[in-house]
Amino acid sequence: MKINAYVLAGDPAWAAQSIHSYYHLVNEIVVSFDRSRRSWAGHPLSVDESLARIATADPEGKVRHLPGDHVDPNRYALRVETEQRQIALDAASAGADWVIQLDTDEIVRSPGTFREHIRLADSRAADAVEFPSRLLHVRTKSGQFLERCGRWWQTQSAYPGPLAVRAGTKLTLARQSKGIATHRVDVRPWNTDPVQPRGVPVHGVIRPADAVVHLSWVRTEAQMAEKRVVSGHARDRDWERDIRRWRAATRHPWLTTMRTPLMFDRWRRFRLTRIPELADVETCPPSGHGLRRTSLSARMCSSPSG
Repeated sequence: MKINAYVLAGDPAWAAQSIHSYYHLVNEIVVSFDRSRRSWAGHPLSVDESLARIATADPEGKVRHLPGDHVDPNRYALRVETEQRQIALDAASAGADWVIQLDTDEIVRSPGTFREHIRLADSRAADAVEFPSRLLHVRTKSGQFLERCGRWWQTQSAYPGPLAVRAGTKLTLARQSKGIATHRVDVRPWNTDPVQPRGVPVHGVIRPADAVVHLSWVRTEAQMAEKRVVSGHARDRDWERDIRRWRAATRHPWLTTMRTPLMFDRWRRFRLTRIPELADVETCPPSGHGLRRTSLSARMCSSPSG
């Protein structure tokens, strides 16, 4: 079974760590970016810095650059993003059976488990692997992370779209595809994603520590300022409010955690979690710094359900 991958270059914060976490699983990584170094809406994007950091995680020369024209300020950004992803996915599908589609702020903590579920999906004639992510919001001064969770601090899964798809898959919005058979993995035998209906079938169960970690909001102030402008959701949310809350959570992580049972808004429920292999890694470190040659396989979480 030959596996390739594609990524979109423009978010350097965790790019090297992300690529490194699944590098040995793939034969090729297609790196797509806009040749003018701009976002879908036309804003300056940190493409060159992303490419430099991806290069530090490519000792075997698996990376193939795919520049293109992916700017259209007059259209919904997620539509332009979908088109860019489709071009990258088509390129990565050449000669492959499966294509991994992780963003550069997502890290595979258990590559062997991830690959095994791609194999199981293939054996079931499924076309996509819905693999759970754990959403990390803030890294505290002590090295712990605030992780989005349930009302009583239980582990929750998130599914931004299939993290692996059969080569030749057609995307409908961002990483999502409609009407295809999926192999769905969760951290419990039942659905733990609050966005999905309770009856969603689960085909495989993994430990919470084996889920992908998504560091979408684990950034510096400067990176957050860029994210609010270049994100595909730049027009879909109140960024002033959300960044204000992000700063407050950064300053008061324990208070944020203690308030969780009182929060009616499920997006504001957090618990403190330890991810030891990332605790001392700088966000957007100098080139080459912070890469580990050991497996990303830490198993420690401050919550009993972690």
